Amino acid sequence: MLKKIIYCTALMLYALLVSSFGSAADKNRSQEVIPWADIRKDHPRIFLNRDMLPEIRSRAQGVLAQDFARLKKEVDALPLDAPVILDHSLFSETKDGKIKFKKQSVHGNKLFKYNGGEEAVKAALVYLITGERVYLEKAVNYIRLANYVFQWTAQRGLWVDSIGQVRINALTAYDWVCSELDTAQRKELLMPMLDYIAKSQPDGEYTFRRSKGGPQSGGYGERPLEWFAGLAGYGDGVDDARAEGMLKRGGKLYTDMMNYRENISAGSGLLAASTVTYSFSTYPYGTFHFLHTLHSAFNQDVTGRWKQMLDYPNWFDWAALKLYPDGDMLFHGIGDIFHTDNRARTTYMYTHMAQVIHFYSDKYPKRMDAVYALQNRLPDNQKKIQVSLYPFLPYILTKFNLDKVVNTTAHIDYGRYFYNSSFGLLLMRSGKGDDDTYASFRFGARQINHQQYDDLSFIIYKKNFLALDGGSRTETYHHHNFAPQSVAHNTILIHEPQEAMPHFWKAWGYKPDGKTYYNHGGQYKKDRGVALALHSTDDFIYAAGDGTKNYSEVKSKEVVRQFVYLKPNLFVIYDRVTSVRKDQKKEFLIRFQEEPVLLGNNQWKATHDGTLLVSTLLPRSPSYNLVGGPGREFEASGQNWELPGGANWADQFKTTGKWRLEISDSEEQVNSTFLNVLQAAASSTATPVNKELRQTAQHDIVTIVDEAGNKWELSFNKKEEIGLHIRIEDKNGRIKHDKYLDNTIETNGRK
Repeated sequence: MLKKIIYCTALMLYALLVSSFGSAADKNRSQEVIPWADIRKDHPRIFLNRDMLPEIRSRAQGVLAQDFARLKKEVDALPLDAPVILDHSLFSETKDGKIKFKKQSVHGNKLFKYNGGEEAVKAALVYLITGERVYLEKAVNYIRLANYVFQWTAQRGLWVDSIGQVRINALTAYDWVCSELDTAQRKELLMPMLDYIAKSQPDGEYTFRRSKGGPQSGGYGERPLEWFAGLAGYGDGVDDARAEGMLKRGGKLYTDMMNYRENISAGSGLLAASTVTYSFSTYPYGTFHFLHTLHSAFNQDVTGRWKQMLDYPNWFDWAALKLYPDGDMLFHGIGDIFHTDNRARTTYMYTHMAQVIHFYSDKYPKRMDAVYALQNRLPDNQKKIQVSLYPFLPYILTKFNLDKVVNTTAHIDYGRYFYNSSFGLLLMRSGKGDDDTYASFRFGARQINHQQYDDLSFIIYKKNFLALDGGSRTETYHHHNFAPQSVAHNTILIHEPQEAMPHFWKAWGYKPDGKTYYNHGGQYKKDRGVALALHSTDDFIYAAGDGTKNYSEVKSKEVVRQFVYLKPNLFVIYDRVTSVRKDQKKEFLIRFQEEPVLLGNNQWKATHDGTLLVSTLLPRSPSYNLVGGPGREFEASGQNWELPGGANWADQFKTTGKWRLEISDSEEQVNSTFLNVLQAAASSTATPVNKELRQTAQHDIVTIVDEAGNKWELSFNKKEEIGLHIRIEDKNGRIKHDKYLDNTIETNGRK
């Protein structure tokens, strides 16, 4: 007891001696959010504090009683001495200390039966709930083991964990038990962790591959660990100066990350990247970690300032084309992503939604019904709080009500479309059923994180992918010389001989072959497009984008696309393209998974479970070039960029757009206009709807009678101002819409 009194007194004296937390030069945005002087002087303060323990203990004895019994049984089964047990079936070690993996490479913690961090935080949690000191002893021993694991992997040049979870758990365990330890014990446990985290920073001495973790990335990796190290060690009498520096840098990093995420979300909920395998996997943990620890260490609730995750369910609802019973979701395939089958696990989504409810239910209770309903839509095998990364999560989500998931009857309605202005992403659909039509359109992106050269591109899905992005992220040259380039997307190409290949990041293990490859008619920038217009009603969605400056000024004077979705199954695409010289060939490009057939009268048909009918109205006499088939699926820049897998590559990569149709003028000219009508259908026997083109000096006017008998008239401006007049007359002769759509972005489309 005397030891604890002396320790607490020392903490109070330290707080009095430190008159300010940081110099004037460090008064940055983080200080607007983090009240440094209010940091709790006692432990625990990472994820939970002493004020929160009564409710956490109540949950462990109540709604989580069965879960806690299982957790306690796991911890009881752990050897008390925390032994080092390596799994030699995974690797061998050479005489010079290098690791050779026998199967596939894994992170360093996977080579151990016990990584230390996971076991330590479990034991520490059981100790906090039960007060039984045997669990304190186990927690301390496994923190020691974690330090051994960190050093062992670092000495052999191995990245210890993927997102920092083992180290966060170890630091959290230390924070939860350190008030029971004397100075020597605290120093023994904390100093190795501080040393490791310092050396793993971008400017540290470690050179092995690892994720650095900047504010615009996933919110995980090396840099965010400084925040947890600072919370664990600040004012602890072990290495106060270093811990304070880590805490300040970590706080600034997280504040910058939260501001960035709030800005790019723009009220849509999109998180950090349009690639769903990142956004719906571990990216959200960075946000939630900061919200948790600001509350536990500083008693700060900043959910009113940062609402990006309040809107996050909207992003998931639109991005998931369908949910499968096995726990997968189907996605559009946008961005820097693998196109094996455009499916991804929803492993973490139930947990992420539970965290949304925990943080935002007090301020926005009416919006939580839809979040619970989304959780209920998930497959039964996914309806659980994930504990594989952070075993303590179910116990600290005190405002999440499991009963509401089961009993919800709420209707999910997130409006007419999804639109994120930062990434220029528009998602549309006719409904949410298996027979509905789904589409995306890209226009005017301002961010480049995991972006490709795909401005003005579109994707259409009905029963399966009918028009889709081509190629796939991979480890070969295909990864940077084909998949991200414009030729792999349904956009516009303008060809200029020997135009430099746009840069794209290279896969790990990339080795230059000494050859020069050129841009196959595509864009060279990702963020210079402009979103011109967005309008909607319950019957149609209209968007327009100017991609002129995403193409090199050597070849591009105007590249504007107007994209009109006529619900439920029709798309009208109008392109105005002007090149610098008439010999710079301009092409409308559309990719299919299977070979399309020419029906005649400038109409094509592509079948892939569903059917897409493509009718070209402009140019009047188009030239067609069909590229694809064995050995030509990914032909561009002078060669076919094959995917790995040899002759059986298509067994793995099933959504890669193996055929592309290039539509161009029959003769060279500076100005090209493309007008194409696309019709999605469930049946392979579908026939094209009636359509007619009229031209005046100022307008290209297309009239379409859809399957329901509605008569659409779309009048596009041929020159000068981009604009569209749309008129809809139903089968009974009633005029439903008759208006000009100007170049403005509406703000009420989600209503």
